[in-house]
Amino acid sequence: MNDLLSRLRRFKLILTSLILTVSGIALIAYQRRLDGQIDTNGVVHSVPWSELGGILFGAGLLNIWVDSFFRREHEAMNDQRMRQMFADQAPLMRDAVLRAFAANTEDLARVATPETLDQVVTNSLALRFGDRQFAEEIFRDIHDQAIEARERWHDASIDITVSPMEGKHADDYFAVTVRWEYTTIPSYAQRQFVCLSDRRQYAELTHVQSETSAWFLKPNDAFDASQREAFELLKFSVHGEERKIRRSSRKGFQSYTAEVGSDVIDAGKPVGIAYTYRTVTKRSGHLLFFDIEAPTRDLKVSFDHTSADLAHVSVIDMVPSVRRTRIEQPAKGANDKTLRAEVDGWIFPRSGIAFVWTVRFSRSEH
Repeated sequence: MNDLLSRLRRFKLILTSLILTVSGIALIAYQRRLDGQIDTNGVVHSVPWSELGGILFGAGLLNIWVDSFFRREHEAMNDQRMRQMFADQAPLMRDAVLRAFAANTEDLARVATPETLDQVVTNSLALRFGDRQFAEEIFRDIHDQAIEARERWHDASIDITVSPMEGKHADDYFAVTVRWEYTTIPSYAQRQFVCLSDRRQYAELTHVQSETSAWFLKPNDAFDASQREAFELLKFSVHGEERKIRRSSRKGFQSYTAEVGSDVIDAGKPVGIAYTYRTVTKRSGHLLFFDIEAPTRDLKVSFDHTSADLAHVSVIDMVPSVRRTRIEQPAKGANDKTLRAEVDGWIFPRSGIAFVWTVRFSRSEH
């Protein structure tokens, strides 16, 4: 744009000089013509056309010469003046921009791409921490867990019930019923739940946030991960409306798929999602772990072992947070043996809640 304006200015200057030069030559020629005539008008003859022509002719030539002679010096002076102005005003301009961005995120969103925003945040953290490598690694972790997350869950609750199994595995296994409920703006048209015994595949599924929830069942002689007795999705509902569930299985693997609904996705509004599944766990395993699958704000967990032969249950808090997890143990001698835990604020994926227990009396364990 600046080059175009410069060329336009140069063209206007040359055109003006050319007009002045041609006009001067024309007036000089006109004067000579008048001198060759005998009968001339006294007023016309008295005008010094030749002198005027000489002035115009000289002005045209001089205009080009003066511009060529002083143009570089003039441009250098302008550049120096601009640099000096920016140097004097830069601190004020910088402070004004920073204040505007800090006060109004819409201003920053209008002028910054996601990549620019990432760089701004990284630079700010580096200044704040005094350690650029630390800032880059912290922000990369936050970026992967929070910014890349397509869903954010609010007011989540997990209700876990551990009870004795029936049948031939009653002495070795517990039945575990789990109900999840949360509020979110759905991004996935489907939710999928899988049960598998391949630890590597399980790690891959849980490492990336997606529409799939995975449950790992350690390989054993009693249950195969493909069996309904090992894992079954019992209910899935959106805003209280139950959705149809489809099931498929193969050796060592089974999956359940439920439709969230394209109308829910298109609406883009918060809805309540709830689902219930049943699984099994070894009595001698003494451990149940529940992953946090998406950024979750405010989590309530209850662990009911009223009908199970558990002597003591403890919570292992695997949630990295400055807020302390509140844990409520059941009162001694109470019939209702429900342990409760609450976590306020945001919880990020790759964390979770674990429960460990001791049985009340000895049984055959494997």
